[in-house]
Amino acid sequence: MKRNGFSGTYELLDSGHFKKLERIGAYTIVRPSPVSAWPPTKPALWKDADGEYHRNDKGGGNWKWNLRPEEEFFIEVGPLTVKIRFTPFGHLGLFPEQMENWNRIRLLSSQLSGQGEVLNLFAYSGLSTLSALSGGMSACHLDASKGMVDWARENAEASGLADKKVRWMVEDVIKFLGREIRRKKRYLGFILDPPTFGRGASGEVFKIERDLPEMMDLLMQLCDGKPEFVVLTCHSTGFSPLALRRILEGRIRIEGSYLTEELSIRETAGRSYPAGSNCIFHSKRLEL
Repeated sequence: MKRNGFSGTYELLDSGHFKKLERIGAYTIVRPSPVSAWPPTKPALWKDADGEYHRNDKGGGNWKWNLRPEEEFFIEVGPLTVKIRFTPFGHLGLFPEQMENWNRIRLLSSQLSGQGEVLNLFAYSGLSTLSALSGGMSACHLDASKGMVDWARENAEASGLADKKVRWMVEDVIKFLGREIRRKKRYLGFILDPPTFGRGASGEVFKIERDLPEMMDLLMQLCDGKPEFVVLTCHSTGFSPLALRRILEGRIRIEGSYLTEELSIRETAGRSYPAGSNCIFHSKRLEL
């Protein structure tokens, strides 16, 4: 069952001067935004922010609050219920630029309902995993952080999906894929949003420019180069939507369609906020 006591949802109110103004639940917050090299459209709104996240030069940062927030609370994101927490790294527990992709994953999964399993790598708090589950597919959810996997499981319970078939894995991506290949495991679909830099469960280092090609080669071994769908997103400089398409086209061996676009969030004032690159492949037998 879904939990009661929701605190609203998510909105991007404005952006500019290398920051973004967001409303999450009952709180209005300011976070850094390296891409926002433009003036804000609603400067008056910024004066009433409840808190702001400040980065330091050591890769972390801290929150400064005018109104002390709840330690954690739940919001609704479409049909899902998501736990929000203001983490020491400035994260909230969701990446709102993925909202349209969650709808697409649900649609693609509904056309494959009961036929197999989808693999979600770098799976964070699990919204893509839950979208696949709500579409009727079973899933394997993998993240190097046990805390994030636990968070995703909480989201599954809050969203009424705890009884769905899902494997929760805490492991390094490359090691896991190698083991799945040796087991002759097969997946129908793949979802991945690789970081620019990350560490595995045992301290393994992931660098996207070095490891993404190998990772994609391993994924293709888990579907004989014939996936039903792949959702590949990226926030790293140099990996444009076209670059992501070329990465997939060079490896996928069946006919299908490619959707390439820039990830974005619609501000309440109507502007689109740029938030990364997106490429989705789906086979001829699926509709998107």
